[in-house]
Amino acid sequence: MKRNLVTTILLMIFTCGLYYLYLIFAISKEMNELQYDYRNDPAMDLLLSVITCGIYHIYWYYKIGKQIENLQYDLGMRASSLSLLCPILAVLQLGFISMLILVSEMNHCIDEKEYY
Repeated sequence: MKRNLVTTILLMIFTCGLYYLYLIFAISKEMNELQYDYRNDPAMDLLLSVITCGIYHIYWYYKIGKQIENLQYDLGMRASSLSLLCPILAVLQLGFISMLILVSEMNHCIDEKEYY
């Protein structure tokens, strides 16, 4: 599902981070559907994110970034280095920026997949 970046930012702010947790679940689920590969467990990703107080996010950003890179490659798009950029931003406590980057790149993949 394509998401508007401004709406995503506003929802993350006004829900005090609850929408951020929802995005972890939703993006994991949507990556399964986009790749026709059901190796992500959205509920487990969400649970580990909450239990580890955000430490799992670093790995999650790497994992989802790598999957988006692979999807971009499969669609013939220029792959970005999300698996490197997003975890680094998460370590620097800028996870919301990583999330926006992932949402933006997923929007591009969805657009490309519609034409593919």
